[in-house]
Amino acid sequence: MSVPGRWPLKIVIGLAWPAVLEQLLNIVVDWTDAYIAGHLGTVALAAVGLSGQIVNLVAVFFGALGVGATALVARAVGAGDPDQAGRITLQALLSAVVIGVVGMAFAGIGGAWMFVALGAEPAVGAAARIYLNLVALSFPAMAFLFVGNAALRGAGDTLTPMRVWAVVVFTNAALAWALSGPWGLFHLGVAGLGIAAAMARTVGAMLVGMRLWRGTPRLALPHRGLGLEWEVLKRILRVGLPAGAEQLLLQLALLNLTGVITALGTAAYAAHQIGLRVMSLSFLPGWGFAVAASTMTGQALGARQPEAGRRATFSALLLALMLMGAMGLALALGGPLLVDLFTEDPEVIRQGAAALRITALIQPAMALSFVFSGALRGAGDTHYTLLITATSIWLVRLPIALLFAHGLGWGLPGAWMGMLADFAVRAMLFGWRFMSGAWERVRV
Repeated sequence: MSVPGRWPLKIVIGLAWPAVLEQLLNIVVDWTDAYIAGHLGTVALAAVGLSGQIVNLVAVFFGALGVGATALVARAVGAGDPDQAGRITLQALLSAVVIGVVGMAFAGIGGAWMFVALGAEPAVGAAARIYLNLVALSFPAMAFLFVGNAALRGAGDTLTPMRVWAVVVFTNAALAWALSGPWGLFHLGVAGLGIAAAMARTVGAMLVGMRLWRGTPRLALPHRGLGLEWEVLKRILRVGLPAGAEQLLLQLALLNLTGVITALGTAAYAAHQIGLRVMSLSFLPGWGFAVAASTMTGQALGARQPEAGRRATFSALLLALMLMGAMGLALALGGPLLVDLFTEDPEVIRQGAAALRITALIQPAMALSFVFSGALRGAGDTHYTLLITATSIWLVRLPIALLFAHGLGWGLPGAWMGMLADFAVRAMLFGWRFMSGAWERVRV
């Protein structure tokens, strides 16, 4: 594939909108679980949210391989080498399945201890263990799904991941409703939600595998030589390990933040989980245009046309700022109505609505952070993104959240002020790195 010297906005949008819909569908999975769990009670809602923190921690390692696969596949496609793109994808998938098995064991052994360490109330911890143990059975399939989709995005195919997630969403919703919904056939509680999530992601992994096996003009799995190629794997890890370390430190910091919020009480933590799900709607443009920037930057470098990647990133940034600003304002005004959909607890509604008023302030910084960091990861500049994310979340978000939430007594909104400060710092530093042009010289 030859990278155009100029990236028209329609190409940027063409890559971004399926990624936006994919992320929306991913959010719908969380919303479905939260909606049903919320109607099972505050304990169930908090349990699903708390176990989700552990799932996210394990998924960090899947994401690390995904970042490496995206960057290297994009460069191979940009250089017009689909065979190399296929070999890279295969190595990433084989490694992902192995890591998925390890993650499954980790969740089964260490999950209960982590719930205690996070300060969960006994009833919440017991329900969270049930949910986590069932979801963990699908970790190998989840790893395959995440990495397969990442490779497809690197090849410029954002439609397939979106379609796969559509199937995952409807499978999860149907099973969750049947197994745990208030009018479903069974009443398995959080266990039903865990079974539904595991089965839906397994179906998604099967669909991605079929697509990669059939192949596309830019990417197809090799049908021979299915063993590990250590040189290719080392290249993936050279890019992916810093990205994985970045996300691991991020998730560990978020677990510590969870401890800050659970100390405010179960109602505050339930409100926090609902608030994040509602606010995640405003993440959608940032995520989509970050994917577009990552894909186009990688392909531009593969074609040795870095200026095309620079123009594409600024096009993506402009659109992300416009859309995220509008959505942030809408959520700040209408967020309380959405919080009300998840729970009937008046204290949870009150705290969730208060936190969402900060949403509009966060959006511009989040758009800058998403798009610039996406472009840097697409270029393979993951050592820098590791440094900035880890520094900001540990030295900015956590201290400010602790000070405002407990020291000044602002509660949950104070914890969210830490989020605002964190994204503001990241936006400035990611922007500086991109403008410096150092990413153009990164070797992968």
